[in-house]
Amino acid sequence: MIRAAFAFQVSLAMPLGVALALWTGCSDSSNKLYGSVSQFYDLSFNSVTIVLQGTSVSVQYIGSGQDPAVLVVDTANILNVSGSSIDLTQLDSGQPRGVLQRVGVVTTDLPLQQGTVVFDQVPHVGSTLSGHFAATLAKPAGYTLDGDFSATVIAP
Repeated sequence: MIRAAFAFQVSLAMPLGVALALWTGCSDSSNKLYGSVSQFYDLSFNSVTIVLQGTSVSVQYIGSGQDPAVLVVDTANILNVSGSSIDLTQLDSGQPRGVLQRVGVVTTDLPLQQGTVVFDQVPHVGSTLSGHFAATLAKPAGYTLDGDFSATVIAP
C-alpha cells in the first residue's frame, strides 16, 4: 500500500515537474532590452525576429503596437563577423554600419554617438544567431540602449 501511494505521488509529481521545466524553458531570458533610454521610451517587447537580407542583419524587438528597437547592421567588408566587436558608427561606403530605430506608427531614428554589436557566428538563414549590442545615443544625448538577442535567422 505504501509503495502504491509513493508511486502515485511520483507519477503526479513527474508530469508537474516536467511541465514546470518546459514552461520555464519557454521563457526566453536570452532576449533583453535595457538602458537609460527607458526613461523616455517603453522597452517592453514580446519576441525577437532576426532577418538576413544580403549582408544586412536586422534584429527586431517586436512589441505590441510598436517595436521598441530595431537594429540594422551591414556586415559587408568585415573579415570576421563571428565574435568580433563591430563598430556601429564606422562608415562603410559613406554610410554608418549600424542604424537603430523605434518602429511604430512613426519611425524614430535613434542616432548613435557610439555603439557595438557582437554576433556569436556568421549569420545564415535557418541558424540560430545570438549576440549583444551596446549603444550610447546622440539623441537623446548620452542615454544608453543595450540588448541581448537569440533567434532563428529568417529571410525577408
